Amino acid sequence: METEIKIFDTTLRDGEQTPGVAFAVPDKIRIAQRLDELGVHVIEAGFPVNSPEEFDAVRQIAENVETQVCGLARVVLQDIEAALCAGVDMVHVFVSTSEIQIEKSMHTTRSVVLEKTRVAIQHVKDAGKICMYSPMDATRTDLQFLVEICKIAEEAGADWINLPDTVGVSTPKSIAAMVERVRAAIKIPISIHCHNDFGLAVANSLAAVEAGARMVQVTLNGIGERAGNAALEEVVMGLRCLQGIGDGIRTEKIYEVSRLIERLSGIPVTPNKPVIGANAFSHESGIHAAGVLEDYRTFEPGVMTPEMVGHRRRLVVGKHTGKHSVKKELEDAGLRPSGEELDEIVQRVKSLGGKGRRMLSADLFAIAESVMQSLLDAKRAFVLEQIVVTTGNRVTPTASVVARVNGEVRTEAQTGVGPVDAALKAVQRMLGTYPHLEIKEFHIDAISGGSDAVAKVSVTVEDETGKQCSAEAAHEDTVIASVEALIAAVNHLMRLPSRVPMPEKVV
Repeated sequence: METEIKIFDTTLRDGEQTPGVAFAVPDKIRIAQRLDELGVHVIEAGFPVNSPEEFDAVRQIAENVETQVCGLARVVLQDIEAALCAGVDMVHVFVSTSEIQIEKSMHTTRSVVLEKTRVAIQHVKDAGKICMYSPMDATRTDLQFLVEICKIAEEAGADWINLPDTVGVSTPKSIAAMVERVRAAIKIPISIHCHNDFGLAVANSLAAVEAGARMVQVTLNGIGERAGNAALEEVVMGLRCLQGIGDGIRTEKIYEVSRLIERLSGIPVTPNKPVIGANAFSHESGIHAAGVLEDYRTFEPGVMTPEMVGHRRRLVVGKHTGKHSVKKELEDAGLRPSGEELDEIVQRVKSLGGKGRRMLSADLFAIAESVMQSLLDAKRAFVLEQIVVTTGNRVTPTASVVARVNGEVRTEAQTGVGPVDAALKAVQRMLGTYPHLEIKEFHIDAISGGSDAVAKVSVTVEDETGKQCSAEAAHEDTVIASVEALIAAVNHLMRLPSRVPMPEKVV
């Protein structure tokens, strides 16, 4: 598939304008490097004139990635100079063009906007840089004036015209009409920038491409102002799988980069988020699960697989589960119930799910073992003996954990950002060479009120093959509850026959 559409990532600029999000400079550099590896064509690194820290972040990103780096600037020479001094390859110049923004935000006139557009673009081109020009609020701009100002930008030397749906009020039909009209009036390529106020950012972006746009501006996980921007993962997979259009993105890296953004932004990805959500390739319904076990194309798009984006397919046990899912889950754990036993296990699983209870791996195994009246393996590979933690405002949080691993007493101490983090790291360290064990989910809830509230901790762990096990623990001490939940989940994971033996201690 030939590369036809360029991906302009603005996670570090428009994405960071998400209320409550602020990336530290080292984190911005780390994100930019991952975007570079992902294969985006342009990284909009920030708004250099905004602050010394922002300027420094843009400058360092420009020095540390191979892809084109862009800096944002108003049609103000001071803004443009800041971007140029930061060493960017492209300057993204913008100005309001809709009547409401010209009058109420800029307090100026169309003629002034036209002149400032011309001067700003010429300044960028005189410096020998690529210039992108955005008539801000393009979708609410009078179409005749929009065409006029885009022609002025082209005459002044702009390399790209970016058409922003700044407040997300367009539809696929109207955005396509706008792109077609502007495209007929100019020769330079068009970029599109859509916001998600009505949930149409991705649909509008794909419609713009069909109408002739050659670049799409996106953010990872769709973060951004208000309801966010067009999501990179959805746009890229939509282009590739639905429209047959290449973009050069290394899609197998999407999921892990998405998780990085989730962690650094503090904005959780909802389970039902397309492409990257936990449920994107998960199946609980008995009919669906049975079909997917036979051929994944029965109840998945088919043109997009979890492997394409670095994700995994999961069969989830719950209220809507059928025999196929339960049987497979139990067989993976070495349990082979008879037909009658399987019927009873499924019935109990459905009953528990019907009461609003989240089904954990521990619940399923306990039900199965109870029905089968036998224990898979009464011996636990990992038994907690003792936890000691130290913390304070001038002390690095440290945890010392003593546990029996396959009967051998082991002691491990680790530091962390807090006592819980330190304790979990100590337990993970005890696992030694156990391959790629990762804590996929970690939740703490207070069961009761007051300073002595009991904390309920839920942990899900995953190994390198995608096998997951979940467990819960409750205790007045949050650290102990966290460690007990982690150990319970690890014990369940170790029971799976495909697992390697518990590793020897790392020294």
